Amino acid sequence: MKGNAKIAYWDTGQSGATPPVLGEIKGTPTIRLYNPKKKQGNSNKKKTVLDYNNERKAKDMKKFLEGNMPSFVEVVNGKQGLASFTAKAERNGLPQVLLFTSKPKTLAMTKFFSAEFRRRLLIAEIQPTKPNKDIMDLYGVKELPALIIIPAAVDSQTADPIRFEGDGFSKNKLQMLLSTHALKDPVLPKKKEEVKDTEEKKEEVKDTEEQSSERVKVEL
Repeated sequence: MKGNAKIAYWDTGQSGATPPVLGEIKGTPTIRLYNPKKKQGNSNKKKTVLDYNNERKAKDMKKFLEGNMPSFVEVVNGKQGLASFTAKAERNGLPQVLLFTSKPKTLAMTKFFSAEFRRRLLIAEIQPTKPNKDIMDLYGVKELPALIIIPAAVDSQTADPIRFEGDGFSKNKLQMLLSTHALKDPVLPKKKEEVKDTEEKKEEVKDTEEQSSERVKVEL
């Protein structure tokens, strides 16, 4: 879990008040997980708190942490799933990262990257299932794992996919690779008013196009 989560401790025996963020400590040892809430724009100040109540064994604590890590990975299942993923990325102007993996569950490292680069790129996880065979054929994926990056379109020009050709999927290599292709600034969700204005403009353009088409038909 090194590098995928930050671990800290507080000595309740020391002088001074317990930081408010830690909440009430009823007994020791107390183990808590603090996750940033999802819907808070570009901030991580608000947290959800989970108490760990299982055995104090490394494997049990690791399982708890991995299972509760925030994840923004999009699991793709078939062509329709890929189409939805692509549409979401293009709608927000985000680079696409296609991770082809044989692992049955999303790895902690993948979850970490999805949170680290949230709103700066979008990660899809694609397993070698029957519905995903056409996707693997489309990108020429024959060995797993494989990583393909599709940079964000510039001036409506779609960029060519980039295949990761490294010796191994080490965290440092992937961190550098994703940092290179991620957007510099996060794409924040639009306010309801902005979404409404955008939809109204689309309707206006659609009406104008339909009216122009009707005039052409009449003139002909």
